[in-house]
Amino acid sequence: MTKNKLEVRPLQLLSYLSIFIITPVATYLIGRWLDKILDLEPWPSFPLNLLGLVIIVTGAVIGIRSTRELYREGHGLPWGETSKKVQTRQLVATGPYAYTRNPMVLGYTMLPCGMGIVFRSFGMSFGFTLFILLISIAIVKFIEEPNMEKRFGETYRVYKKYTPFLIPKLPDPRCQIELSNHQ
Repeated sequence: MTKNKLEVRPLQLLSYLSIFIITPVATYLIGRWLDKILDLEPWPSFPLNLLGLVIIVTGAVIGIRSTRELYREGHGLPWGETSKKVQTRQLVATGPYAYTRNPMVLGYTMLPCGMGIVFRSFGMSFGFTLFILLISIAIVKFIEEPNMEKRFGETYRVYKKYTPFLIPKLPDPRCQIELSNHQ
C-alpha cells in the first residue's frame, strides 16, 4: 500500500457523505419540530439568509479542506477512529489544523447553524447545532484526543499546547518550532 492509497470502503464513504445528505434533512426536521414545540416564530429573512449562506459555504470549505489535509498530510481519513486501516499515520498541524485542532468539527457544525439561519429557524440554528456540537465535542474529548495522545505522544501534546480546541486563532510560531524538534 502506497502512502496515500488507502482502502476506502463504500460504507465508510457513504457515512462521510451523510454529512451532506442526512444531516441537512435531520437539521430541517428536528429544527422545525423544535420550533413548533417551543412555539418559536421565524425571524425576518433578509439579510440574515445571506449570512446563513455565507456560514454554510464557509463551514463546507473548512470541513472539506480539513478532510483533504488529513488525507494528504496525515495519510488518513476522518473515520480513522473507527477503522485502524485508515488512521492518520502522522500528526497534521498544517492547513486548517494550524488554526484549530478540530477544524472538521467547526466546519461541519457551521452547516446546520447556517441552514437554520437560511430557513429562519431558531430550532435549527441553535437547538440542533448545539446537539451536534456537544456530541462532537464528547467524541473528540473522550475518544479521539486520548487516542491521538497514545499514537503521537509528546508531538501531540506540543500541538495541543499551542493550538486551540475549536475556536481558531492565528498559529503560534513556537508550535512549528517545537514540533520540528520532536519529529
